[in-house]
Formats: sequence, structure tokens, C-alpha cells
Amino acid sequence: MKILILSQVFYPDTVSVSQHISDLAFKLTEEGNTVTVFTSRYPYEDKNKIYKSTDLINGVEIHRLIQTSFGKSNIFSRVVDFFSFYCSISFRLIFINRNNYDVIIGSTVPPLLSLMGILIAKWKRIKFVYWIMDLQPELSISSGLIKEHSFVARLFTLFGNYIIKHSDRIISLDRFMTSYLISRGAKENSTSTIPVWPVMDEKFNGDRMSNPFRVQNNFGDKIVVMYSGNHAYVHPLDTLLEAALKIRENSKVLFVFVGGGVRKKDVTEFKNNHHLDNIIQLPFQPRENIHNSLGSSDIQVVILGDGQVGYTHPNKVYGALYVAKPILYIGPKKSHVSDILDKLSGNIFVEHGQIDSLVFKLEQFSKLGSDVVEIIGNDNRKYAELNFHPDSLKTKMVEAVVNI
Repeated sequence: MKILILSQVFYPDTVSVSQHISDLAFKLTEEGNTVTVFTSRYPYEDKNKIYKSTDLINGVEIHRLIQTSFGKSNIFSRVVDFFSFYCSISFRLIFINRNNYDVIIGSTVPPLLSLMGILIAKWKRIKFVYWIMDLQPELSISSGLIKEHSFVARLFTLFGNYIIKHSDRIISLDRFMTSYLISRGAKENSTSTIPVWPVMDEKFNGDRMSNPFRVQNNFGDKIVVMYSGNHAYVHPLDTLLEAALKIRENSKVLFVFVGGGVRKKDVTEFKNNHHLDNIIQLPFQPRENIHNSLGSSDIQVVILGDGQVGYTHPNKVYGALYVAKPILYIGPKKSHVSDILDKLSGNIFVEHGQIDSLVFKLEQFSKLGSDVVEIIGNDNRKYAELNFHPDSLKTKMVEAVVNI
């Protein structure tokens, strides 16, 4: 099968969406399909870097398109970058040969990228697969970025409904998202629910104190509470930061924020304003080192904003499970994360705003013996290997695409 993938991010970009889309492309090629990718020449985070315009990696033919590179310093620059990418990819899509592709795969990054994809697919009579990572305008509304009944919200909803109703296959990430998509017009018999997988090729299995990332960053014997990934508007960090402030006198607990994004500066400002030595910030880690960075923690933080269940999917929960770490979940009671944690014991759950409860639970966690923490982590890993093994989920994705 001849497959075209549309995505603003692709390998070697390190953001989660890039890693999952790259994994799918490489798996499709491995299974004997011909895969082409249209993507951006710029990494998601670093607009000062530029990739080659064409490339061939693991059998995948990559075409990197030019766009503006103002970065993510403000909403205006982000919108301009998105719009320039839309223009660039739209121009490229108009001239594709319908005989060169059997299927086009589009995602939700950036928002509405798949609108042009599905319009071209219908025009040229090519099947279209819509892989939904998150939903707009719902996330922007719940994050307070746009008003629910504004013109922009209504326009996004109109276009989004068109994509949802006319896709030949929709891939959703959890039962809440699937239910919501069906309520918006998705065809139940052509909607597949397939969670994403842990994006790491190795696991750190050594002694806690010998972890190279822990040693390199001088964590010592601290209890490392780690948030790793994109610091986005949909990941409210306030409860975690306020807990760091309240627990500052406990010298055993260290809060480590790994990654970047629009809310990274909020962490920096909070740390500086309160002169907190118990907060450390580190950059995104390359995939080949992610098992060490996640493995250096004692507990992994997963955050889901209120009002965002069914609209997004914090997939960092899978990496946390897979590296055998206890999980601290901050978010709504009913979600796909709580679906998982309800089946496991020893992990921590608090709702947003429950700062005192979080501080108390972290104090208790810091007193646990290493053997108890290890049991919690090992139970998490066993569950992940049984339910979210990368090989199994990638195979399901391939089947959903090729059996369209």
C-alpha cells in the first residue's frame, strides 16, 4: 500500500507526536508498505535549527517543507508559523498524483492540518485516516484561550465536524475520546480506539543511585518527583508548583521538570520568585536517553486539566508505567488515567487544587522503603507490558490503516 503521512513534526524531532508518527511510518514500511511524509523543515521547539529538505530514513521518504520560524514566544508568532505551514503543505498537496497514494494519514498537529488533507483526499479519491491526538477548539476553550461561542471556536468546530464525519477511518486514543467523537458524527464502525505506546527503545534496570542521568544532574539520594514532556496550556502545573513551595523544607524531595513548551517560563518564574532550590529544569531529552531520564526519577507526574477528558490524552502515563515508576496523577477523577490507576495500587492521585493533600501524600511517599517503591513500579511495568506493549499497539495501528 502507498501511504502519505501529513505532520508538522517528524523524526528526528523529539516531541511526543513526532515520535509516535515516526514509529508508525517506520512500522508501515517494515510491513512492506511505501511511505512518504510531508512535514516541516523546523523542529517543534528550536526554530533556529533546520533539517534537510528531503531525506530517506528507514525506508521512509521525507519531504520537509519551508515555513516561517518565529517560534512560540506568543500566540501571534505561533499562528503565523502554523499558517505558513498550511500554505506550504496545501500547495504541495494540490499537485500530488492520485495514483501515487492509496491512503493519506493526517493528525491534529497542527490544528486543522487534516482539513486540507481530507479535501485533497476526496478530490483525488484517496482514502483518508484521521489520527486524533487532541481536539480543538475544545482544549483551547477549556484552557481559557478562546471563548466557547466565539467565531474562532465555531469555525474550528465546523471544520472539525467535517473532518470527523468524512474520514474513512478515525483512530482515537481512549474510550472517552471515542464516545465524544461518535457524538460529533464519527461512524462507530470505522472508529478504532488504540492508545499510543511508550516511546523508548530501552529500559534502565540498574541500581537507582547508578542511573547516569541521576549522576550527571547531581540528584544524589533525593526523592525525585519528575514532570517530563511538553509544558502546554493543557497541562496545568499550578498544583504541583504550589506543592513544591509548601514542601520546600523537606530537603529529601526534589522536583525536576524536563522538557519545554509555552508554560516552561511559568515554572522558571515560580522558581525564581520563590527562590526555590527544590526545583530543577532540564531540556527535552533525545529518545535514546529517555529511558535514563525517566528512570532517574522516583515518581513520575502525569497531569490532565479539568474539563479536558475526551479532548486530549497525556500519553506520558505509558512511559511512566513502562519504566517501572510509581505515578503521581493530578487531574479529574474520571479519565483514562484513572481507568489505569484504579487497577493498580500504591500510585498517588489528587485533583487540581488539592495542594495540602498532595503535600501530605508526597511526605508519606518520601518515607517509603525502596523495596515498597520497587513493588509499586514493577506492578506498573507488568500492567504496561500486558496492555500497552509497543509492538502490539503498532501492529494494531498498521492493521487499522491497511484494512481501511
